[in-house]
Amino acid sequence: GYNKRREYNWLFPAVLNLATNALITTNATCGEKGREMYCKLVEHVPGQPARHPQCRICDQRSRVPHQRHPITNAIDGKNTWWQSPSIQNGIEYHYVTITLDLQQIFQIAYVIVKAANSPRPGNWILERSLDGVDYQPWQYYAITDSECLTRYNIYPRPGTPSYVKDDEVICTSYYSKIHPLENGEIHTSLINGRPSADDPSRVLLEFTSARFIRLRFQRIRTLNADLMMFAHKDPNEIDPIVTRRYYYSIKDISVGGMCICSGHAKACPLDPATNKSICQCEHNTCGETCDHCCPGFNQKPWHAGTFLVKHECEPCNCHGKTEECYYDQDVADRNQSLNVHGEYTGGGVCVNCTSYTGGINCETCIDGYFRPKGVLPDSPDPCQPCSCDPNGSLHDTCVKDEKHAEGDMLPGFCHCKIGYAGESCDRCALGYMGYPECLPCKCSLEGSANADPCVGPCICKEHVEGENCDRCKPGFFNLQQNNPKGCEECFCSGKTSICTHSHLTYGSTEDMNGWYLTDLPGLIRVTPKQKRFDGHQQYSISNVAARKVLPQTYYWSAPSSYLGNKVAAAGGHLKFTVSYDFTKEEETVQLMGGDLRISTPKGGIHLQPSEEHTVEIVLKPESFSVYGTDVPVSRREFMTLLANVKRILIRATYSNGMNAIYRLRSVSIEAAHRTSAGTKVASAVELCDCPPGYDGTSCEAKVSSCWPRHRRVNGTIFGGVCEPCTCFGHAESCDDITGECLDCKHNTGGSYCDRCLPGFYGDPTKGTAEDCQLCACPLNIPSNNFSPTCHFDRSRGLICDECPAGYVGPRCERCAEGYFGQPLVPGGSCQACRCNGNLDFSVPGSCDSLSGACLICKPGTTGQYCERCADGYFGDALDETSCQPCHCHINGSFSEICDSRTGQCKCKANVIGRRCDVCKPTYFWAPEKLFCIPCGCSALGSVSLQCDVSGRCTCKSGFMGRHCEISRQVPKLKGNARSSQQIRVPPRRWGISSASGCPRGAYQAPETFGLQSSGGCVPCNCNSFGSKSFDCDGDGQCYCQPGVTGKKCDRCAHGFYNFEEGGCTPCDCSRFGNNCDPISGRCICPPNTVGEMCDKCAPNHWGHNIVSGCKPCDCSLVGALSSQCDLNTGCCFCRPEFSGDKCTECRLGFWNYPQCVACQCFLAGTDPHSCDTELGKCSCVDHTGQCSCKVNVEGVHCDRCKSGTFGLSARNPLGCSKCYCFGLTTQCSEARGLIRMWVTLKPEQMILPLVDEKLQRSTVAGIAFQPPEIVANIEEVIRDLRSEPVYWRLPEQFEGRKLTAYGGKLKYAIYFEAREETGFSTYYPQVIIRGGPPTNMRIIVRHMAAPLIGQLTRHEIEMTEADFTWKYYGDESRPSRPVSREDFLNVLYDVHYILIKATHGNIMRQSRISEISMEVAEAGAVSGMTPQAYLIEKCECPLGYSGLSCESCSPGFYRLPSPPAGRTPAQSLGACVVCQCHGHSTMCDPETSICQNCQHNTAGHHCERCALGFYGIVQGSPGDCKPCACPLPISSNNFSPSCVAEGPSNYRCTACPPGYEGQYCERCSPGYTGNPQTPGGSCQECECDRYGSLPVPCDPVTGQCTCKPGFTGWKCAGCEHRHARDGMRCISCDDECTGLLLNDLDRLNQMILSINLSGPLPAPYKMLHGFENMTQELKHLLSPQRAPERFLQLAQENLDTLVTEMDELLTRATKVTADGEQTRQDAERTNDRAKSLGQFVRGILQAAEAAKEDAIKLNETLRTQDKTLEKSLPELQSEAERMIAELRSRRLNMQEGIAQDELKNAEDLLDKVKSLFGEPSEKNNILKNEVRDKLASYHTKVDDAQDLLREARRKIWEADHLSAVNKKNMTVVEKKKQAVQDGRQDVEKILQEGNDVLNEANTLANEINLAIEYVEDVAENIQSMSDQLNDKINDLSQEIQDKMLPEKVLQAENHAAQLNESSAILDGILAEAKNLSFNATLAFNAYTNIKDYIDEAEKVAKEAKTLANEAMQAVRKINKLWKKA
Repeated sequence: GYNKRREYNWLFPAVLNLATNALITTNATCGEKGREMYCKLVEHVPGQPARHPQCRICDQRSRVPHQRHPITNAIDGKNTWWQSPSIQNGIEYHYVTITLDLQQIFQIAYVIVKAANSPRPGNWILERSLDGVDYQPWQYYAITDSECLTRYNIYPRPGTPSYVKDDEVICTSYYSKIHPLENGEIHTSLINGRPSADDPSRVLLEFTSARFIRLRFQRIRTLNADLMMFAHKDPNEIDPIVTRRYYYSIKDISVGGMCICSGHAKACPLDPATNKSICQCEHNTCGETCDHCCPGFNQKPWHAGTFLVKHECEPCNCHGKTEECYYDQDVADRNQSLNVHGEYTGGGVCVNCTSYTGGINCETCIDGYFRPKGVLPDSPDPCQPCSCDPNGSLHDTCVKDEKHAEGDMLPGFCHCKIGYAGESCDRCALGYMGYPECLPCKCSLEGSANADPCVGPCICKEHVEGENCDRCKPGFFNLQQNNPKGCEECFCSGKTSICTHSHLTYGSTEDMNGWYLTDLPGLIRVTPKQKRFDGHQQYSISNVAARKVLPQTYYWSAPSSYLGNKVAAAGGHLKFTVSYDFTKEEETVQLMGGDLRISTPKGGIHLQPSEEHTVEIVLKPESFSVYGTDVPVSRREFMTLLANVKRILIRATYSNGMNAIYRLRSVSIEAAHRTSAGTKVASAVELCDCPPGYDGTSCEAKVSSCWPRHRRVNGTIFGGVCEPCTCFGHAESCDDITGECLDCKHNTGGSYCDRCLPGFYGDPTKGTAEDCQLCACPLNIPSNNFSPTCHFDRSRGLICDECPAGYVGPRCERCAEGYFGQPLVPGGSCQACRCNGNLDFSVPGSCDSLSGACLICKPGTTGQYCERCADGYFGDALDETSCQPCHCHINGSFSEICDSRTGQCKCKANVIGRRCDVCKPTYFWAPEKLFCIPCGCSALGSVSLQCDVSGRCTCKSGFMGRHCEISRQVPKLKGNARSSQQIRVPPRRWGISSASGCPRGAYQAPETFGLQSSGGCVPCNCNSFGSKSFDCDGDGQCYCQPGVTGKKCDRCAHGFYNFEEGGCTPCDCSRFGNNCDPISGRCICPPNTVGEMCDKCAPNHWGHNIVSGCKPCDCSLVGALSSQCDLNTGCCFCRPEFSGDKCTECRLGFWNYPQCVACQCFLAGTDPHSCDTELGKCSCVDHTGQCSCKVNVEGVHCDRCKSGTFGLSARNPLGCSKCYCFGLTTQCSEARGLIRMWVTLKPEQMILPLVDEKLQRSTVAGIAFQPPEIVANIEEVIRDLRSEPVYWRLPEQFEGRKLTAYGGKLKYAIYFEAREETGFSTYYPQVIIRGGPPTNMRIIVRHMAAPLIGQLTRHEIEMTEADFTWKYYGDESRPSRPVSREDFLNVLYDVHYILIKATHGNIMRQSRISEISMEVAEAGAVSGMTPQAYLIEKCECPLGYSGLSCESCSPGFYRLPSPPAGRTPAQSLGACVVCQCHGHSTMCDPETSICQNCQHNTAGHHCERCALGFYGIVQGSPGDCKPCACPLPISSNNFSPSCVAEGPSNYRCTACPPGYEGQYCERCSPGYTGNPQTPGGSCQECECDRYGSLPVPCDPVTGQCTCKPGFTGWKCAGCEHRHARDGMRCISCDDECTGLLLNDLDRLNQMILSINLSGPLPAPYKMLHGFENMTQELKHLLSPQRAPERFLQLAQENLDTLVTEMDELLTRATKVTADGEQTRQDAERTNDRAKSLGQFVRGILQAAEAAKEDAIKLNETLRTQDKTLEKSLPELQSEAERMIAELRSRRLNMQEGIAQDELKNAEDLLDKVKSLFGEPSEKNNILKNEVRDKLASYHTKVDDAQDLLREARRKIWEADHLSAVNKKNMTVVEKKKQAVQDGRQDVEKILQEGNDVLNEANTLANEINLAIEYVEDVAENIQSMSDQLNDKINDLSQEIQDKMLPEKVLQAENHAAQLNESSAILDGILAEAKNLSFNATLAFNAYTNIKDYIDEAEKVAKEAKTLANEAMQAVRKINKLWKKA
């Protein structure tokens, strides 16, 4: 099992027994301390044969070998053993340790331990260690599984040991059994059986690595009996024969392991010198444990070999140029290293390349060398030196190899300067001349048509212009030499003709993922095979496999990375490599886009099979033709296709052979991009000047290039239109043709993302990412979302549509009746209650909705699960209809509970029947005793022993009595036989005399108990005098005589008196409401009335009624002014603080009755429904004084905002506004120190543009400024815009961040002229505002009432959402969707535009707008012109945020890009995070994150690199970047603007200018002179004349050139004296001709120099001055400024100016006229208002006069007597208060203020007219005079109004005076009130005493209750005592029968019954007697009969009494006997 590695043939050493070479030690061996005896346990076990029964000796010092047992015997491989001392030597020898030192670390596979002559160890631990100090357990062993837990705290692993983890440590009892008693083995596997045994993991390798192995024995395995002995006895008392049997003995320890060679060696022989095993490494690995790759084998990183993978080290591919390399992971990640198999796999980097080679694989050449084409890198000498002409080449480095070659260049070609050409740049290029200078020719090489640009005049190509043919004509771009027309026409998608070529560079896209094979229509897809070839991905397809599904011709189809908008690929190359031979002339490449398909021309290139061919196609129209034709492709068609490339097809089939295999690789396409790092300039890519709404280099405006979320209508590219997608922000694109939205997001669906997907709810048209929320039914997690669909109800919120059975509630949040569970808890659900179908669902809560407990079972069932019948029912509860009521008779059974199965009730004694409703035969029910008693029928006198239900026996003839025991005899009476007749008593029996079952004279009580008896009947007890009979109705009401009342007819009714037999007598008191004394009949007053005729209520009473009297007032002593109330209504007169009919409540605005203190509610924060606005008071809770606050207000007085709100305002229906703060915090307050300022038009903004509703068009045509208005000619505007309505767009100062405009006003004035006032534009919104963050933009609108034609209308619009008038754009059909505060603030966060409607009515002619302003908040001081700004929040922003609403990032922070759509307002803005400037700046642009003011010489957007002129690695410290010294750090000698770090502390200058060289630009290049290392020094080009100097460098220090003979000068550019330049030579002039002439000139020169010019003949300077002055004057006269044409032009300009000014003056006069008319109308309106004000003041005066008269009357009333005052004063006071309140409500000051404001407005208007028009015409003066007259009249009327106001003030003063008098009179009333209060205090004291008495009564009641509880406890005990007594009675019953006591008792009972019967007879007789007339004779006879019966009854009673006494004495004797017993 341990040699599994052999199956794989990988390299692992053999597993050996490592114990044989180990050092082994132990801490105890037998015989170490002397001879000791031991005995084998096997010889003492019954049943074991004892071959050698004697015991043996162990002695380590013995000379006899078999008596010595050292520890080395355990590993010597012999049949000897090690043995420990027995526990006879001490109990501590249970604990013995053995340690093995393997002398080096090995991988251990197993450990085998073999016992010798004793059982295997019981408890022990196998441990490992690497250092011999720190040991870790490998495995635990225990005698029993329980000891694994108790001793080692490890759960046991039962059975054969098994393992779950690679490093799991288990505990097993498998190897600790007592048997075998000797030679037992323990096998411990450390690898086999573990999860990664086949391919060991690192965990397993670490777990099995060890040098030291330790066996810690902790308990010897003993027999069970001996074990018990050891446990209960002292070891010293145990027989040594027992203890010497127990010891450890080990015969062999084997440790299987192998060397650690990392899987790279199959052998590790032992080195005799070191005594260690050494790995013999393979797989190109080295090291003691083969732990690294050998030198030169680092193509891949080293890995340890496994059983499955070799991980062999691969050699680096250095093409034989070096043997050294290293591994670089970065190179491996970029696939830049070529391995020996020709694949770019691995990261080997070659070092120290030879033969002038370089590169990662020594595959290229070093600078200055090149590898010719065709020479392979592994050639012995591949590199040759470059030969570049220094004059024409840029540098001496040529193209190194084919890989570095670009365009037409080949390896070895030099890089030429501009104007040079040739392989070595040794000649001039075309268009240049004069080598070695090579200067450009006059004509442009690219733009001229000249064969030689240097010859002849310039002839421009068709699309080129300019003197030198060097620029494109307008509408063309990209001047190219190879273009026959010179330039290409601008495409620009037809949107503009202005374009230029781009300066971008091409970048190559190569994506070999996703290619597939298809047919021409693209209906079939086949996936080819893919593999790597030469470091590149290559696809291949077998023609046999392809032809199964594809036609004969099929194509490679490009993936998406090659498709889409490829306008930037124009002019680039499409390059690919295919293999197989071309045998057909077919098109190779096809491109499809839009409705066009183009292809490359047909042509064939013949290749041999498997030969590769690379195709390179230039992406330009000339390279393609229309598919299937030879029609060329126009540039417009080609660019239209590139704007949306849908397919690129590359032909795959080039052969007819069925066995062909076609391959494709290295497909690349070039496209220009701003981030491209290429060198090839994309001049063929146009950059167009696109109009607004279009984007892209060619305005191609594909969906992704139109504005975001716009579509290209009908897909038209050239000349097409972009239109917004109608997707409500839930899709990024829509279909160009249909407009349907594509890929709806945010859980929306539908053609326009206007519906929420099933399972989501909301309104998708809001346009936010949170529009559709996951249905929460009730939670939004799958386990608790029980309804598949839901919807949102505006009044009820979220409604789930399909709650499954068992779920109820609008969100399925509750379990239905009969179900239980917790659907609101994750994982919870509703399950049916397990109640056996016996729940009563009609009762809510029948099943506990949480636990499922059955709470209310169906009637008749009970139990935890309603599984059994309830008490009082019987049957089978599991049968839903089986439980039936017991119906146990309440009197016949002990209880209502019956047998649950049979239904048998538990009957009382002598009761039978299932229901216990029948007495036994010969028994009957006794209601008074409530049990069945014997009938007791006389055997002599009764027909049978049974009786009826009443206990009466059926008597024989001649017998009577209840038991028929009396012989019927008629007594004989003395006297007249006629008059001595006997009254016959009719037989009366209960239960048969009435319908109710009761006899006459009785009625059925409401609750009865009885067993078919009359036990529930109650006597009527009717009064014999007042009732008509002794009967009563079912309620016990007797039938009364006339004038009698009462239930028993026992008193006179109202209006009657003298109660006597036969009824009552009527009163004669009609005047007193028939109220009389019930006895005497004297007339009396009704209750609470006074007066002779009882016609008045007594004091403090009201509501007079002649019959019932008056009712008490019950006025509150505290709240009422007096105890008397209104006589008619009963309402009391309350104090100002009290209210209510009885003044028992606090008045509105007061609380805490009876104190009734003021509420002090803050009006702004209190709910207006609880306030009286006129009184300015609000109600509050009576007990706490808590006012009724608005939603967002708190506090007892509603005077502060709740947390998360701010700005307490009376105008806010919620009281306070919710903190918005963009969702970043909930804590804010109202900003202080802000004032309202106005944003208005700037002076230069004289006109505003008009736009259409969607801002697609804008115009200023027809718009003019006519102060102070902006006027638009709508007809001209409509012609330009071509749509209605049109809007004024406010300028930029009204846009941008306008959060402080919240709470302010937008104001403007509009005026229009139209034919009709109403038109379709009337219904469009008046104001449109668009704004918000990019991901949460909103358009909100405001509708206003339509203005009137020709009338100036001013609008003031509140910039808040509070009045619910702002709506969402396009939401007019939903008036219930006002803009939320969050969205309103989002819009103000960034206002994009504000539009004000300009079109009103129908057929408009003109529209005007003026007075535009918007209030914003700014910091400043409050004044009359700058009021304080309210409703502006100031948030407590978290770190990184600033601004009033946390809308900005703090300095040092920037905003992350906004997410597509945030779930919260803050997510609509990106989060603010700390600037990422690498520690070199604390500031950055808050939007772009570009760091600002990078310090410490750093640069870059994030200060991530050193600035130009510095070098280093930016790591965050100030000294990261050091200055470049190239070669000196001073500016004059720092010639390289940049340098790079080279090594840890060095650098290299990277931009040495021409003429400088060296690492630091420290020396001059050949051909330059100077010393750059000296301050101020530099390198200057020698500039030696190439014809005059020798071809050698100039002097490097002085710069002196070496001149040819005849030349001279530093540059050798001049000729020596007497030499002349002749072409390229200097020739001597000293010949026979020229030399003579030169000599003559020298002589003439000498003569001229000898003349004295300062002599007496001066020069004619005066004449020259005259000429100069005349010239200047003529020049002035003839100048253009003095020409007559100029004078005429100036005159014409002056005339035009005058006409313009006159027109303007006329316009202003017209405006003044219109404003004057407006002023006249305003003055008339003011006059009308003044008149109405006068009338109003007169009304006030009249009201004041009336108030005065009322006050005089009130004053006179107050002087009357106290009695009258007490009744009238409260009413008068109330009326006076009402009048005063009305006077105060008439705020005359406010009216006066209004009039003053009107006056001031008129005066301001006049001043404005004066200021605007300083020079009015005569008409204006007349108008002004009229205005002045009207104003004078207005002043007069205002004066009249002021006089009226003064009169009103005087009247008010008089009313105040009267009020003061009233107050004095009120003082008298207050004194009386004080007296009443004193009386009230006395009453309160009495009430307090009464309360004390009541408390004492409560105390007594509590004591009584305790006594009752005690009695109830006793009553509970009585039942058990009663049961004991019944038992005793039963025991005595037998003795009673023996002594004949029953018969005596029976006799006593019979006599008692007879007595009862006699009493009944007497009752009957008495009743009959009452019904008889009052005839004396009959009464006497009755009396005689009664007396006789009474005597007889008395006799019988005495006899019964005697018998009863005898029975009681007998019972007492029996009790005494029982007690003795």
